[in-house]
Amino acid sequence: MTLAVFPNLACIDLAQTKRPEVKSNVFINPLSGRESRLRFQVYPKYIFKISVNDLFEYGDETEMQDLLAFMVERGGQAEAFLYKDPTDYITAKRSLGVGVGNGTQVDFQMRRSYGGYTEDVNNPDTDSLFIYLDDELVAAEDYAVSGTGLITFDTAPADGDTVKWEGEYYYRVRFMADGYDFTRFAAHQYECLDIEFIGSVRSIV
Repeated sequence: MTLAVFPNLACIDLAQTKRPEVKSNVFINPLSGRESRLRFQVYPKYIFKISVNDLFEYGDETEMQDLLAFMVERGGQAEAFLYKDPTDYITAKRSLGVGVGNGTQVDFQMRRSYGGYTEDVNNPDTDSLFIYLDDELVAAEDYAVSGTGLITFDTAPADGDTVKWEGEYYYRVRFMADGYDFTRFAAHQYECLDIEFIGSVRSIV
C-alpha cells in the first residue's frame, strides 16, 4: 500500500513539538528499594505536535479543505501516512555504518546519524535519493530502494567499497485523535491547532 503524504502547507507554525519516546519500565524491589530497569524498544517512536494557523478557503485557495479531506481520508487514527519533518528530513552523503562491500552482499539498510545517535531510515523519498560507492555516483538503474529503506544492488559492491547515500526521508506516523477542530477566525481564514501524530510501525497501514 502506498502511503499518502501530509500536505505541504506554508502556514504550518514554526513552533512545532517533537518528542522521542522509548518504551521502558522500572521495577523496584519493595524491600530493598533497588531498581531493575528494562528497555523494550531499540528505536524510539517520535511524537509530533503542529499547528496550522492561516488556512485559506476562497476561490482557488482550498488549504482548509485539503487538510480536512486528508484527515477524513485517513479515517482519524486508522491509517498511517508520511510526514516530512521540516527540521529533520534530509541527509548529506553519509556512510551507512555497516555499508562496506564484501563482494557478495547486495542489500544495505539506509541509516542516518543525529547528534551521534544512529538509526535506520525506513521511509526514504525515492525521488531525491543518490547512492554512492566509494564517493562515485551509482546509476539509478543499477540498484533498487524499497519503501523500508533497503538498498539492493544488481551487482554486489566490491570488497572494501563503502556504500553511501544522500537525500530526503519521511516519518511514518498516524494521527493521535480521530478529529481536530478547524476554527474560523476571519473571513475565509481558519486555524487548526495542536495536531498530534505518533510514529506508526505497522507494516500494512
